[in-house]
Amino acid sequence: MRPAQACLSIVALVPPRLSPFSTRIGAFCHTVRVAENKPRMFQDGKDISMTLLVLLVLMLLSVGFTGLCSFNPGAPENGPVRAVDARQFLDLEARAMKFPVRLPEVPEGWTANSARRTSVNQQPAPVIGWVTKDGAYLQLTQTDAPVDKAIKTIKEPSDEVDPVTVAGQSFRHFVPTDGSGDDTWIADLGDVRFIILGTAGDQEFEQLASAAVRAQPIAIS
Repeated sequence: MRPAQACLSIVALVPPRLSPFSTRIGAFCHTVRVAENKPRMFQDGKDISMTLLVLLVLMLLSVGFTGLCSFNPGAPENGPVRAVDARQFLDLEARAMKFPVRLPEVPEGWTANSARRTSVNQQPAPVIGWVTKDGAYLQLTQTDAPVDKAIKTIKEPSDEVDPVTVAGQSFRHFVPTDGSGDDTWIADLGDVRFIILGTAGDQEFEQLASAAVRAQPIAIS
């Protein structure tokens, strides 16, 4: 209450002819006394923490509703697959690569959902990924790196099993040692190497392998 006492002293010193102003000063002092009565939430550390927590929750809700953040856990079946334009991407990559790039005609119901450039043997290589009709995933990497370098792209311990022949082309077949990872098929077409891997079954692997082998190189205009 020290600010109120100081203010009363000032009022006492004001000459009578300025009494209207003393009333205003008294009103101002009353405002100061009200401001001193702080809300209870600011009286201890626990209340301050609760206030900050409420503000944080409100902020997160605001960000979520504006769409600035997204969280899509789980596999594609949790929501619609977001398609990418594989043709446009590979058309651009065909102009940049030193080897012929192909666009396989995949079965109906497959959706291209990823398109990126990776590196094989320190050389650029385009990668397209598809979600199959049954919800499995396959990706095709095209590279001019030697086969032994292409094999090194397999990130998990794998064992080579019997090769698979599709559309007259032999694919080396690698399976994860512990049986829990992705299969990998690798083919050497002479001017390009195909690396196919994913979670799909043998039939879908064969469908993608056949489409890749039969595809013609993209014409560069």
